[in-house]
Amino acid sequence: MTPGFKDCRVSTAKGAASATLLLVLLATAGCQESPLEPVLPENNVVVADGRDYGNDRYSINSAALDGDILSVSVSYSGGCRSHVFTLVIAPSFRESDPVQLPAVLAHEANGDPCEAYPTETRVFDLALVRTRYRQTYGPGPGIIVLQIDGMPGDELVYRFDD
Repeated sequence: MTPGFKDCRVSTAKGAASATLLLVLLATAGCQESPLEPVLPENNVVVADGRDYGNDRYSINSAALDGDILSVSVSYSGGCRSHVFTLVIAPSFRESDPVQLPAVLAHEANGDPCEAYPTETRVFDLALVRTRYRQTYGPGPGIIVLQIDGMPGDELVYRFDD
């Protein structure tokens, strides 16, 4: 046996293991969030027309109100990047008793190439909705039927006293 031959085989095995580890790290790096992506607060509620804040696909599983807090269970394709959901409310109320407020849950997937199908609960503070109601109808208690596009089941009735 040539002197140093055994050491060469050990070195080659270590090199192959290192190369494999490097390839795994590079492959998973493709599923990491890019620092150049927009950073928006999760609890987005904005007044706008349409889906200006993202139009990637998702499903609403359920929604619930607890005071000023709207919780929405959503499922979507992805899993590698941060997804932003924005509650986009209409600029004006629909006159009825109680008034109705059309809304869209806009979804920005940030180009997420992954194919997992996570389900998450997103939370939105409806203080802006209450403020807009008071700007239109004055102080006091209010009742608003939230009409969120694509929401299954019963309508959401947002009530507030103060």
